[in-house]
Amino acid sequence: MSEVGEGDDVQAALDRLEPLVGAWRTRGSVRATGGQPVAAIDAIDTYERVPGGALLHLVDAHVGDLRVEGAELIGYVPERGRYATQYFGNDGPTGYEAELGEADGRVTWTMRSERTRFTGTFNDDGTVITGFWKLLVDGSGWERWMDITLTKERR
Repeated sequence: MSEVGEGDDVQAALDRLEPLVGAWRTRGSVRATGGQPVAAIDAIDTYERVPGGALLHLVDAHVGDLRVEGAELIGYVPERGRYATQYFGNDGPTGYEAELGEADGRVTWTMRSERTRFTGTFNDDGTVITGFWKLLVDGSGWERWMDITLTKERR
């Protein structure tokens, strides 16, 4: 019997991301914060495997009248025991630390950067994620920023 090495741990962590794989219809709204008007969100978020097992997340969204397009790579950093992501889009780059966990018997996906945080909860059959984003306002406090629901359209 062989020992489990760091590469095996990384692959196991990447395999746990399988519930995200597929195309998701994302709908929601931006809340009024810092004088910004409320805007509807309508997007397609696609997660697919890339060589090595990481995930590529493609974003094609409308937030109000603004078109947002981008790509994010999601990998695992064993030294931190967390996922790391890097997003690049026409709305700017952002890096996140993320965790796949469980709360109240349901799978959760959380992400945090210096300025934004996301918490999403999967339904029992993994076809809907209900979540919200928080935004750091004026460096002093976190405010609820966006409410979204992702519905899996295909695997």
